[in-house]
Amino acid sequence: KALRSVQQGYDQGEPLAIRAWGSLQLRAAVSAARGGSRAEAEDRIAHARDAADRLGECSGPPLYDRHSLTFSPGNVQIHAISVALEMREQRRALAINRKTSSELVAGLPNSRQGHHHMDLARAWLWDGNRDKALKELDKAEHIAPQLIRNHPIARSTLRSLVYAERATTREKLRRMSDRFHLDG
Repeated sequence: KALRSVQQGYDQGEPLAIRAWGSLQLRAAVSAARGGSRAEAEDRIAHARDAADRLGECSGPPLYDRHSLTFSPGNVQIHAISVALEMREQRRALAINRKTSSELVAGLPNSRQGHHHMDLARAWLWDGNRDKALKELDKAEHIAPQLIRNHPIARSTLRSLVYAERATTREKLRRMSDRFHLDG
């Protein structure tokens, strides 16, 4: 319904309608991924990418956007990474990230950058690289401390890192204790 409400403006090339339409496509892509619909999620990301390209072709002074929508090629890229993660495809998410220009991400508001690095922390954790996961989570906290410290995904990622570290340390201590023939 929301997409239909801005479709005419989008079709006519109105910059604010393009921004709204693209933002809605990103939301729909994440929802589709959470619902397990890979094809729809990828289609929505492709639509958003097209909208970002169209927005880049618009000229003139910056427009006042009463909704303060963040929509740009960088936002499309970080949503593509989020979509891959929502589908439990961390390697694909990391591959998309490798192809994403750091300038695209740096041009986003701190809240979006922080969320992006939080997503990367989760991707690295799922991929088995706790050191990179911790670095990304630290970067996320540095960029957007309040958001990250209170976000359930960041807290869950950190909790998993802490537990894994405790388990690793416990196993190292057990092995050493066995070598030393210490009694429990």
